[in-house]
Amino acid sequence: MLSPRKIAAAAAVALVVPFLTATTATTASAAGPKDPAVPSIPQRYLDQPITWSVCSFDAAVKRLYPQAPTTNCAKVNVPMDWANPDAHPDVQVAIAYSKAIGTSKGLMATNPGGPGGAGLSLSASLATRKTQLFTDYDLVGFDPRGFGASTPLQCLTTAEALNALPVTPDYKERTKLTHRVEEAEAKLQAEACAATEFGQFVSSQQTVYDMDFIRALFKARQLNFIGYSYGTWLGGWYADTYPARVGRFVLDSNMDWTHTQWQNVNFDPFSGQRRRDTQLFPWIARHADQITGLGSTPAQVTAKYNGIRASLTTLVKAGESNVRGDNLDGLIYSAIYGNTRFIRATLDVLVHDEFTKAPSASGEVELGHVDRAWARLAPNLQAFDTLAALRTRYGVTAAATAAAEAATQVDSLKDVIADARAEAARATSGDQTVNLGAIGTTVRCNDTAWNKDPKFYTKEADKMAKKYDFFGYMNGVPMCAYWKYAPQDRKLDLKGSPRMLIVQAELDPATAYEGSLRTHEDTKAVTRFVAIDDEGQHGQYIGSASSCAEAIGDKFVFTGELPGKNQVCGTTPLPAELSVYPVKGPVDGKAVHLPKSKAADTKVNPLLQQVLDEVAASSLR
Repeated sequence: MLSPRKIAAAAAVALVVPFLTATTATTASAAGPKDPAVPSIPQRYLDQPITWSVCSFDAAVKRLYPQAPTTNCAKVNVPMDWANPDAHPDVQVAIAYSKAIGTSKGLMATNPGGPGGAGLSLSASLATRKTQLFTDYDLVGFDPRGFGASTPLQCLTTAEALNALPVTPDYKERTKLTHRVEEAEAKLQAEACAATEFGQFVSSQQTVYDMDFIRALFKARQLNFIGYSYGTWLGGWYADTYPARVGRFVLDSNMDWTHTQWQNVNFDPFSGQRRRDTQLFPWIARHADQITGLGSTPAQVTAKYNGIRASLTTLVKAGESNVRGDNLDGLIYSAIYGNTRFIRATLDVLVHDEFTKAPSASGEVELGHVDRAWARLAPNLQAFDTLAALRTRYGVTAAATAAAEAATQVDSLKDVIADARAEAARATSGDQTVNLGAIGTTVRCNDTAWNKDPKFYTKEADKMAKKYDFFGYMNGVPMCAYWKYAPQDRKLDLKGSPRMLIVQAELDPATAYEGSLRTHEDTKAVTRFVAIDDEGQHGQYIGSASSCAEAIGDKFVFTGELPGKNQVCGTTPLPAELSVYPVKGPVDGKAVHLPKSKAADTKVNPLLQQVLDEVAASSLR
């Protein structure tokens, strides 16, 4: 069994470059930020009349678990700024609630990630997979302020400003043109999201205040919480703000929530590359007899991918295509969040291969490309996805529902700009307003200090692109370089908090293991750390690939018991495989072997999968 310190030592090589480059980005003082004052809740918000109605997803919940209690939804008023409730108009937060079937242990809230992931249905969705949640807890789900069914953040610009933006054929090409494009887009996004008074208050700290208001609204003494990805950031900040109100907190697939938002996004190039190169491409190679034309070794798969990507960029430069290589990278990056989504990632590569073989006159992926790609996959792999979902992903047939479209089509900041430019091209005047939508990066800008020199970020992206050739360029210049508001930051020490559970997969592409471990080292007096060896799925507790991690989470959530020391768990095989293939990663193979009689249940829950897919699809926004 590895201790956290030994695990950290094993990870040291991977940590050096990202951590050393990241530390220069912050403009905060060496002493760090100071905690803001904790606001009181004006009584008028607790006394407000609430109109409840059965949630739109309640029928889907009961199809999966007929004994489920009814989940009702409502919108509640909260201050735009909790520090000054009378200074601005109120905003609304959408909430969903169900009472425990049995004797309640308290209120359980959840968050799927983001920033900006809509979590209204998540608590009920998790409970359809872990039905004891319905028995033991009053469940509450919510869409964070600014997103989903809550009062939306509007990022407003004009058609003229969009039409004036320069363009680049490939963000991976680190040229002066690319730098100019990234700076122009970031400046426009920052100005757009700061265009309304609400923009400066779409932040983690304000959402934490909303969370405690929800607790108080239901008269719960404490809040229990399961948070994924950015949800761990919210959980850590809540625990630091309200330590006495912390119940049982499971923080899964952790951000490095004791450090800055920039340090977190700066992990993404190496963690995403690691997942692709150590798991996805070797998996494709091992299934060469079931996947036509991508290669039978990881090196062949990599060469094929790079060739497809280069051909896409050549077509874009020639003006013959709108199908971009950097968009393919984004599709792959978001798909590898989940193990079963390896099939979808493989199909993405195949679709783009088909397109380069026979580019369409429209310059877009068409039905024939998708269907030919599907035919290149053996039936036993097709069983992990559907042709209908793949067609929806590429928009070649009408989406069955808006939710299906949201769960299959990746939405990156680059896509947001491209869609907005298309709208601007149809505008009847240059001053016509265009709404970019609710950009989750706004939360990152409001949370912690960022370097205000855009050249710092172009240099970083240039270096990362050389070191991590898959997606090292992904960060580019963030809109936070131009953000005009001071961060609503805090210095996390979790003083007074009870112990919380951290669960982390070794090869997570979206929240690097090393960052999660560093947060645990910073908070080890109050956190217990569970590592999962040879596992890369983003999101583990509830439907985990590891029955070991699942059991630890269950014991804590339903009895309050945590292991006496940190744990290293094993995992189960990737799709359509019988064995786990070892990866030389930060955990370095020191795993607790799975009991033979207790393999993890890897059946897919469609409602839960939809929620997680939607977060993954918007992960680059």
